[in-house]
Amino acid sequence: MKIAITLTAFFIFITCLKMNCFADEAWELVTGINETDLNHIAIDISNNNIIYAASEKAIYKSQDSGNIWTIIFSVNAEDNSINFVTVNGQDVFICAKNGLFRSANSGLDWKRIFNGVGEKENNISHIAFLKDKRIFLGTKGGLFISKDNCLTWEKDSGEAGNLGIRWVEFINESILVAAEKGVYKNSSSGWRRTFMTTREDTEYDADITDESLQAVKPVNSITINKDIIFLATDSGIFVSEDKGEIWKSFINTGLASLKVKKLVYKDNLYAATNKGVFMFSEQEKLWKQLYKGIAAKDTRDIAIDIDADGYLWAATKKGLYKIKLLSINDKGYDLNKILESFNNEPNIREVQKAAIEYAEVHPDKIKEWRNSANKKALLPNVSIGLDRYVTDYWHWDSGTNPDTLQKGKDAVGWDVTMTWDMGELIWNNDQTSIDTRSKLMVELRDDIMNEVTRTYFERRRLQIEILASPPQNLKLSLEKELRLQELTADIDALTGGCFSKQLEDR
Repeated sequence: MKIAITLTAFFIFITCLKMNCFADEAWELVTGINETDLNHIAIDISNNNIIYAASEKAIYKSQDSGNIWTIIFSVNAEDNSINFVTVNGQDVFICAKNGLFRSANSGLDWKRIFNGVGEKENNISHIAFLKDKRIFLGTKGGLFISKDNCLTWEKDSGEAGNLGIRWVEFINESILVAAEKGVYKNSSSGWRRTFMTTREDTEYDADITDESLQAVKPVNSITINKDIIFLATDSGIFVSEDKGEIWKSFINTGLASLKVKKLVYKDNLYAATNKGVFMFSEQEKLWKQLYKGIAAKDTRDIAIDIDADGYLWAATKKGLYKIKLLSINDKGYDLNKILESFNNEPNIREVQKAAIEYAEVHPDKIKEWRNSANKKALLPNVSIGLDRYVTDYWHWDSGTNPDTLQKGKDAVGWDVTMTWDMGELIWNNDQTSIDTRSKLMVELRDDIMNEVTRTYFERRRLQIEILASPPQNLKLSLEKELRLQELTADIDALTGGCFSKQLEDR
C-alpha cells in the first residue's frame, strides 16, 4: 500500500512540475537505408520531413521523416568520397574529395560546380552561406569565395587562401575558419589565428591570444549559439564568449570521450563523439549520455530539426538513429526533488549491508578467524595418561597354601601432560586455510554486491520510467508492473526478504 501511495504521489509531483521532457524514450533505428556505416546527416530546414543521410560513397533522401529512403547520389571512383552534405533552400550541396556538387531540384539532378587546381583544391571539406549571398568554400588547398551563386570562385587573397580548411562559420560580420593548425578569424586587419591546435610553434606565433588553452588535435567543427562559439575537437570542447578572441576549455564532466565530432544546440547542447551522443545539463553542469536503444557508439554526425517537439538525428557506424527531443530535454526538472520521492525506500547501502549479512560474507568474519588462529598458540596441547599394574593383581600364594590363587591390590597410576608450540606465535598453519577461505569469500561477496547493485538500480530506473512515461495500454502496463515485482523479488532473494520488510515498515 505504501508503495502505491508513493508512486501516485510521485506521478502527481512530476505532472505538477510541467516537465518539458524526460529521458524515458529510446533511440529508434531508422530502417530503409542499404548501408549502415553512415557519416553525415542533413535536414531541410524549410521542410523537416526531408532528410538526407550520407555514407562514404552515397547520399540517401527521405521525404517522409525517415520512413522511405531512395539513393540520389553516389561516387564510384576509388579516389572519391563524400566529406560533407548540406541544404540551402532548394539547393543540396555535396562536398566531396573530388569536387563540389550541387542539385538545384532537391537531388534529382547533379552538377559539379567547382574546379580547383590540383588535388588539394578539389578536396572540398565544407561550404557555408553568408547572409550577403556570398558562399564560402573550404578546401584542403585554401578558402574560396563566390559572389554570384557559385558561377565563379575567387581564392582568398589572405592567409586563409593557403590553409587547409576544415570548417567555415560566421559570427556577425566576422568569418571563422578551422584549419589544421587552428582557428583563424577575419577582421579589417586580415586573418588572425586565435586558437592553436598544436604547440609546436607557440613561441613563434605572436597572434595567439591565449596560449595556455590549446587543443592538441584538430578542430572538427564550429557551432555558434547566441554569440557563444563552441569548438568540437579531438581533445575536447572549447568555448569563446567574446566572438572568438579568447578560448577556454568547456566542461567535460560526464563525457566518455574527448574526441568530439559535432556539436548542435536546441534548448540544450548535444555532442557527437566516438563513444556516443551526450547532452549537456546546464542545471547540473555535466554531460549525460543518451545511450538507451542505440547499438552504436561511434557517432559521426548529429542534426536537429526545427519542430518544437522534433527529433535529434545521429549518423553512426551502425546506422541512422533518431530520438524525440521532447523525451530528452531536461530543462525545468529538479533532479534532487525527484530523487527525494524515494526517501521512504531503503538506500543502496542498506540493501548491500542486508545482502552481506544474509550471505554471511562480512569481512569481520575473516578477522575473527584470524584473531582466533593467533590465540591458538597461547593454549597448550593437553594429554592425560592412565597406567594400571596388573602383574600381582592375581598371584599364587607363596606361603602355606602354594596351590591357592589369591587376589592382590589394584595398582592404578595416571598423569597429565601440557605442551606449547611457541612457533605458532609467529606462523600458524591455519593461516593458509584462512587465506584460501578469505579469497573465496571476497569473490562471493563481490558477486553478491554486483548483483544486488545492478538489480537495485534497474528497479529504480523502471520506477522512474513508469512515473515519467506511464504505459498507454494495459498489456504494457502489466508487463512493467510484473517486471517491477520480479526485481523486488530478486532483491528479497539476495537479502533474505529484508528489502520488502523494510518497505513495509517505513
